Amino acid sequence: MMIQMTGHTSDFALSDVLRLFFGKVERLSPDKLAAGQEAWYLESLVHLSPKHQTGASAAQTDTAQVRTSLWLTADDQASNQPPFLIHEDFVPQESVRRELKRQLYVLLERITDVHFPWGSLTGVRPTQVVEQILAEDSSPEKAQSELVEIWRVSPPKADLAVRTSLSEQRVLAQLPADEPLIYAGIPFCPSRCAYCSFISQDAHRRKDQLEPYVDALLEEARRTFAALPVRSSAFYLGGGTPTSLPEPLLERLLTGLAAILPLTKNAEITVEAGRPDTLTAGNLSLLREFGATRICINPQTFHEKTLQRIGRHHSVEQIRTAMAMARKAGFDHINMDLIAGLPGETPEDFAQSLEHLLLLLPESVTIHTLALKRSSRLAQELDPSGQGDLLINRPDPALLEMVARAQDRLVETDRHPYYLYRQKDVAGGLENVGFALPGHECRYNVGMMSDRLAVIGLGSGAITKRVDGRKVSRVPNDKDIAHYIQRLDELVTRKLQLFAI
Repeated sequence: MMIQMTGHTSDFALSDVLRLFFGKVERLSPDKLAAGQEAWYLESLVHLSPKHQTGASAAQTDTAQVRTSLWLTADDQASNQPPFLIHEDFVPQESVRRELKRQLYVLLERITDVHFPWGSLTGVRPTQVVEQILAEDSSPEKAQSELVEIWRVSPPKADLAVRTSLSEQRVLAQLPADEPLIYAGIPFCPSRCAYCSFISQDAHRRKDQLEPYVDALLEEARRTFAALPVRSSAFYLGGGTPTSLPEPLLERLLTGLAAILPLTKNAEITVEAGRPDTLTAGNLSLLREFGATRICINPQTFHEKTLQRIGRHHSVEQIRTAMAMARKAGFDHINMDLIAGLPGETPEDFAQSLEHLLLLLPESVTIHTLALKRSSRLAQELDPSGQGDLLINRPDPALLEMVARAQDRLVETDRHPYYLYRQKDVAGGLENVGFALPGHECRYNVGMMSDRLAVIGLGSGAITKRVDGRKVSRVPNDKDIAHYIQRLDELVTRKLQLFAI
């Protein structure tokens, strides 16, 4: 499969689709891609539509519709074989990349007879597509139909996207558009999980970095909010695992944040306490004093062998103990995560984990599908060559049914989907979905995933973003902890410049 790009440079967009079907993608030149083994020669072409081009000013050209087309061509330019038009459409300029991906996906689906659950929606949040369709005065039924017929999404996933988008819109309506969300990251954990590719460090091996890091984060927060006159109704303290910090240092962090963060009176405050083995009566009490309204205790599985296999050095009993301590400390909104597709687990194992989780009565649950990140230990074990030829995204009927049953089970318990996102290299081409009892949706998750609200990110690897309509501008902090601390002045300046008017 060789693709010649003419009139555009959307190689990343087309590579996303090629990678779905063939795994490895080779860039032969700035305008030519190759993947797979079959001798197909395609031309992906974009040019201004003649009906819009004539007499158009420069400003009008920016919003003009353009012609996007996909052609089957001969491999030899001297051949007399004429090119064959496969797809053609006229789309707004801002939609060109998505349309190019759609055209290529439809062809490859036809050629290979492989059908991915989310169709051509790679690199885009499905709920955003639904929102755009509904904004055109379409009904939810019309949105679902368009996802299936145009974007080739499977009917169950189209239904999930529409239901989640409607929930998302209800939550967004409660969030002031001019109030940014705030995130602070603590990149330390008791140990590193086999599937993790985050910047998290083993806390017990990085004791010399803990205090300097906390001091730097507090200084970043102090300088940022001294210069930005904002208020926020949602704060997320994530990681890593903030509760892996020693209690005196955690207290110092929380006391400092409480004095600095410009939070509204009834702000939502979420803290990741994801590793049950980090929780104590002492640090839970500190979180309550800080004002945390929501904490996350994430088992990922309720099977001892799997916990050990993925590097989580705690037991199933510690999960239950952590939940009991959190309830005793007064937390009435606890989120729990499970991961579908963990190595060695069967659909029955996953279903059992979900039932064990439900017995603990968490107010919200996130069902993740295993994502194989290249820098994770698990990816290196499964693909030691690093060539990326595992095709983890390939549709997996057993995994698809496993996740669907879990989602249906959560709806049966009155927990409904309210936010949804997808990752690259995720098992079965599936998704991550948050479910919550009515009134227990996480406002931060919705606001951040929707790209509708600004986010001020603090800490190494945190991303700050400004939102102007559909335009999102991002400024990342350095991921390396030492570099983050050394470059603090520069990082704060860049953040403030992003919001300069």
